[in-house]
Amino acid sequence: MVKAVKGTLIECDPAAREVLLKVNQKEKFIIEELDSTHLFITSSHLERVRGVLDQLMNDNTYKIDTPS
Repeated sequence: MVKAVKGTLIECDPAAREVLLKVNQKEKFIIEELDSTHLFITSSHLERVRGVLDQLMNDNTYKIDTPS
């Protein structure tokens, strides 16, 4: 019998994938790891994944302070 699961396919670079795998250990939102750049996740966690990746980008972006 076929089992259907509703989810969302996301594409990310390998570094972001590793971060999501680490977060998944606590929150369990990844349904399937397809390859090194694609994950199939539960649709209800899409906003959480976006938040995690946005935070990662903000933390790893160099900001230049310009004089006033």
